[in-house]
Amino acid sequence: MERIKSKHASGNIFIVTHSVTIKCLYLIFKNKPVESLWAAPFIYDTSLSIVEVSNDGYSILLEGDTSHRNLITK
Repeated sequence: MERIKSKHASGNIFIVTHSVTIKCLYLIFKNKPVESLWAAPFIYDTSLSIVEVSNDGYSILLEGDTSHRNLITK
């Protein structure tokens, strides 16, 4: 995260990755130990998260949201 933050000091960053990588990023955002990697929430495919970065740390504004899936009609 520090490398990404240093390369993109202002503006928005869009990260597309796998669920386990997202869970690892959550450990950083929430300041949790690696032992809690498999704790809730479950991260579904195509879920969306929004994290705000400030001088005080990270704030998760949206976590694992899948409401956009409801927009798909069959």
